[in-house]
Amino acid sequence: MDATRPAWVLSVARRRPQRTPDPIRATSMWRVDQVFLARRGPRIEVTCSLVNDQGGLRNLSVTAPTEDPVAAVRHAARFIAGKGNVSGARQARLRWTREQATTAQDALIRDRLLEDEFLDEFEETLAAVRDQQR
Repeated sequence: MDATRPAWVLSVARRRPQRTPDPIRATSMWRVDQVFLARRGPRIEVTCSLVNDQGGLRNLSVTAPTEDPVAAVRHAARFIAGKGNVSGARQARLRWTREQATTAQDALIRDRLLEDEFLDEFEETLAAVRDQQR
């Protein structure tokens, strides 16, 4: 024992502060950032790019059993919103991947009508999922 310091000072100095774990936040909730459409024969593949506020990125793809783009984005919106941990799709950009091959990333042509269809179906499905969880 150090003779120059009292015993209680030594015992306090040896204790390490315990780090409390980060609180569980809603950051596990994802939002739809971009939606890409690609024709796959008589079907349309829809890929949703998801992000969260911690910088996480994730892609979810679904192939819609239709050639109709409106039906395809509605099908994908039900699939994505039904996951339960995708919280929003406002300001999501919807683009056809064919344009990506010929256009700079920032100048990709957005399909705003399909964006509205996707958002409408997403919000309806999300509301239904939340009602079931109550």
